[in-house]
Amino acid sequence: MTYTGLQLLVVYSRRGDSGETDTASGKRLKKDDPIIEWEGTLDELIANLGYSKVQIPWSDIRDDISQVQMDLFHLGEEILTSGKGRKLRDDGVSWMEARIAVYLKEIGEIKLFVVPGGSQEAASLQLSRTVTRRAERRLVELNEVEKVNPLSLKYLNRLSSLIFMMSLTANKRRKIEEVLFPWPNPKKNEQ
Repeated sequence: MTYTGLQLLVVYSRRGDSGETDTASGKRLKKDDPIIEWEGTLDELIANLGYSKVQIPWSDIRDDISQVQMDLFHLGEEILTSGKGRKLRDDGVSWMEARIAVYLKEIGEIKLFVVPGGSQEAASLQLSRTVTRRAERRLVELNEVEKVNPLSLKYLNRLSSLIFMMSLTANKRRKIEEVLFPWPNPKKNEQ
């Protein structure tokens, strides 16, 4: 069969069939290595954010998610190349703090603990927030083995707050009241 003007792309190499994979730095590692586990969680986070983004009708939140996805690709490259590739932008944390302030102004007072749910948009964002927390835990774990840029840890910590604020904003815009988990235990206080 002849393919004119088309290139056949093979999307598998069979090199990972034995439980190992190639890294951006050229090393071969087992697929349960901490850096591979972190990379997989980062991939899951970027995909979850993409799913959240297509649920969102508001351009400001969609634009913020797009910026975060690009930041996360840079973060991944920085970690996977041991700082030899593109890096997380220095102003990423301050940018998120500014965006959090904008959302906070819109939603007003925050009461903890919010039971995830409400609108489809908010529920999707809450799921992305939990994957962010796991990515953060995996990065802390990786940092024990191979020191990472402290900015990376700050970024992921702040990202979960930004996504939380986006979810509250989504419910506010949909005029859906948050369900709160009573804390501290009200029955304990009555005794």
